[in-house]
Amino acid sequence: MARGARLVTGQPDFSTAPRSGRAPAWDTLTLLLGGLLLALAAAEAWHARGEARRAGERLAGVRRDAEAASARLRALEAGARGEARGLLPAAEARPDQIVASLASALPRDVRLARLSIDYSQGGALEMHVVARNTAGWDLLLETLERARQFREVEPGPETREAEVRSVIRARWAGETP
Repeated sequence: MARGARLVTGQPDFSTAPRSGRAPAWDTLTLLLGGLLLALAAAEAWHARGEARRAGERLAGVRRDAEAASARLRALEAGARGEARGLLPAAEARPDQIVASLASALPRDVRLARLSIDYSQGGALEMHVVARNTAGWDLLLETLERARQFREVEPGPETREAEVRSVIRARWAGETP
């Protein structure tokens, strides 16, 4: 057994050339260069993060400006459609107002089979109507075209068997309050 620490030795070195205790100069230089590159990459990442934040702020400003311009355009379009002249805008129209206006426009021998109101399309109406005869159908179209509450009245495809069945598309223009 060994009698203390001085008798314990490391593994014998069987190499032919003696080793020095220091790392070669190129290893140290490579390590320093790697550290420098790591520091540069961290600085670039920090700079890119700042640029991304500034770009996000600019984007938010542009979005605010675009939303303001869009709101102004909607207001101008509403004025051009006549909603600013005392007419009720399509987005504020209640379905019962639209149905009441349609009911007053329907002749006696015409009935409304189905009505679709699309508020997202500016009050687009799609009416499926059934008329007992062509005279009632023609009278309905004339009445809708003359009515101030409806605009862009367009008759769709129709079938004329025993009765006239058709689709009419129009746009709600509003009603004086």
